[in-house]
Order: sequence, then C-alpha cells, then structure tokens
Amino acid sequence: MDTNCHKCLQLLDLALLHGSGSRKAAGEVLWFSETTHVALCFPKTAMSGLEDAKHGIEIVSEVIRLAGNDPNVKEAAGELGKTALTVTKTINNVLLPLAAVNFAFNKARRYFEDTFENDLSTRLKQIPEEEIIEPKASIAGPTLQGLAFSHEEPDLKELFLDLLACSMDRRKASIAHPAFVESIRQLQADEAKLLKGVLKAEILPIGTLIRKKKVDNTLVTLVRHVLCLRNADTGEHVLDANLPVMVDNWIRLGFVSVDYTKNIADISRYDWLSQRPELTEQPQEPEDSEYILEWNKGILFPTEFGKQFARAVGLLH
Repeated sequence: MDTNCHKCLQLLDLALLHGSGSRKAAGEVLWFSETTHVALCFPKTAMSGLEDAKHGIEIVSEVIRLAGNDPNVKEAAGELGKTALTVTKTINNVLLPLAAVNFAFNKARRYFEDTFENDLSTRLKQIPEEEIIEPKASIAGPTLQGLAFSHEEPDLKELFLDLLACSMDRRKASIAHPAFVESIRQLQADEAKLLKGVLKAEILPIGTLIRKKKVDNTLVTLVRHVLCLRNADTGEHVLDANLPVMVDNWIRLGFVSVDYTKNIADISRYDWLSQRPELTEQPQEPEDSEYILEWNKGILFPTEFGKQFARAVGLLH
C-alpha cells in the first residue's frame, strides 16, 4: 500500500515540478498547456524579434520586456541568472500567472506531504491487498494535478480521491475512464455536491417556468431547469440562481440528459413546482391578463456515462 502511495507521489512530482508544459530548445515549443491547448512557440526561421536570442535567459528577458510593467513579472525577472530552473520557473510564472500558481503549488505541496497519503490509504484499506495495482498514468497524472488545485474543496477532493482509488482496484480499474478526470475539473464544489445526489437517482422530475400567451400559446422562458432543492434541516425550498447553469453543465459533460417531451407517470411528483420560489416570487398576472405562468414539466436522468462515473467514484455499486 505504501509503495503505491509512493508511486503516486512520484507522479505528483512530475505534475507539479514540470507542470502541464514541455520546454524544448529555442525554435520549438517552449510551453504548452494541456488545459487551454495554448502553446508558446519560437520558430527557428521566424522568431518574431527574438532571432538573436541564443540562450534561455535572453529569451525570458525578452518575454518579460514584452509583458510590460506588471509587478509580478518584474519580481520574476529579478530571479534571472540564478539557475536553469529559475529560467524555467520564470517562463511559467509569466504565462500562468505568477502569484496564483506559486500560491497553489506551495499549498499543494504541503497537502501531498502531510495529508494525501492518509487520504488515499483510507480508501485503499477497503481494497484487498492482492487487488491493489499501480494506476494508469492517464488517470493518476491528471488526477493528482486536479487534487493540487482542489484539495481545499472537500467535495471535489473526494471525487478525485475516489476515482484514483478506483483506478488502483484491479476489480474496478476498467471503469475509471480518463474523461472522468477532466469532467471533475470542470465542476464547481457546490455543483459537485448536488451532482452526487442527482446521479444516485434513476429519474427526477424537472421543470422550466414559462410565460405563455393564452391566444396562440407563444411563450417566453423565464427560468430553466428547476429541481426540487430543499433545506435538509427545515425542508424549505431553496433558490439557487446557478442551478440552470449547473444542469446545462452536467448535460454538456454527458452526466445527465433532460427531456421535456416526457413526464413521469405519477404526476404528483411534480406537486412541489407550485411552491417553488422561482414561481412564487414572480409578479402575478392579473386575472384579465392575456398571459399565464405555467411549468413545462420534464424528466432528468443519468446517462450511461454518468452511471459509470457514479460507480467509479463509489456513488453506485
């Protein structure tokens, strides 16, 4: 178990010390972000004002000059000439940007040194020792990078750790799809918490609030993708203005599908819509108004991709 944790830490060193970039000789790609797919290149035949640069420090100096008077960039420039590692660090700092990256990496280093092994070992204890395997780099590398930036957000951290543990369980490793890592990275902490509950359900009622003209049924959409959110302690309805964006994001990531052409057979499962603040806080239409407010009712359900993700992170068995 400790050996596997050590291997993960070695992978972390690659993720943090080398980042998501690759640095090659002048005239090739000096930096590439796998997240944004943006590359900084200096072609050998046309170096855009840097043709005479023969050394790494000269290249960095020119980049910093072009960056202007940003104080963070000037601070990075003051470190030039120390070592080759400083040159590499300065390039990354200018591009990433400086303060945020250093802050995140330093805090991540403390997490992996002090807490990560225990967090992962707790999950590996539930796996028979003979079933523990080395995780694939396509899962472990991006997962560790994700943890580096989200270890202070419990709901995201749990998803990354559970996915990593799944990839180290011989019995389940095949369901740990590499796409799951990037999907987690595109979630906010609060929507990750809500998504966990959604993926446990076979099907959920969902509604979109519309304002419809009585005569010809032309309509205007007021609020999309409303779910039954309640306070766990009081049972009162909770309004979250970000919910429609969350649902759209889950659809985009392939976790769920929404269909407003179908309803749940038990129509009573939509009763809560009449009490939702999205409706009750709307200006009420007068009795003689040519418009009415009503719900377009539909269903939300996990996709096969979503179900497999739920199994991989331990939400479903």
